[in-house]
Amino acid sequence: MKKLKNWNLFEIIILSVGTILILFSGIITKSEILTIAASLAGIFCALLQAKGKVFGQIIGLIEIILYSMLSFKNKYYGEVIIYMTIMFPLYIVGVISWIKNNNKETDTVNKNEIKKKEWILLAFVNLIIFMPLYYMLRYFNTSQLIISTISMILSICAVYLIVRRSKFGFLFYILNDIILLLLWGIPVLQGNFALIPILLEPVILLINDSYGWKNWNK
Repeated sequence: MKKLKNWNLFEIIILSVGTILILFSGIITKSEILTIAASLAGIFCALLQAKGKVFGQIIGLIEIILYSMLSFKNKYYGEVIIYMTIMFPLYIVGVISWIKNNNKETDTVNKNEIKKKEWILLAFVNLIIFMPLYYMLRYFNTSQLIISTISMILSICAVYLIVRRSKFGFLFYILNDIILLLLWGIPVLQGNFALIPILLEPVILLINDSYGWKNWNK
């Protein structure tokens, strides 16, 4: 109960509604436990990050494992490789960084400002890895190749900025939420209705990440 005392009404509603929608859609569409678990982990992780809670980074580690397993089953091989070789280590660094920079009085992480040189370096790195990433995904016959490549770049930027405790990570999350709607929406439109819970996740995350951007600007 102590951990919930500083949750406002909006946060409780978005968490409750998101959980109910995913569980309900998962039961109706007879989705696998993996699909439902990955979706729920994503929502919990995003909301805790929006609140600046260290535990959000720990949930993120679990989400990456579940999401990678789900991506592998749906032939998004590029996402599996990137999530396990880049995202997972980044989240581990994030856990350490957030613990070290946790404000004990507010029980939230201290915000960090990204300098101009770091922004230039981040842009440069992404320009360098875009084409190799594209061809790697093509080699593994990744579904929705272009969309998957863009999603990976946005995810890397978002996770890196969140690890660095920057509010701008939420802007990249918002952009990636929109891309994920396409990534998972296409197979759903093609008849794979069991993926509806994972499709609902970016819808809820879009609302949550918009809230995270507003919250971190305070």
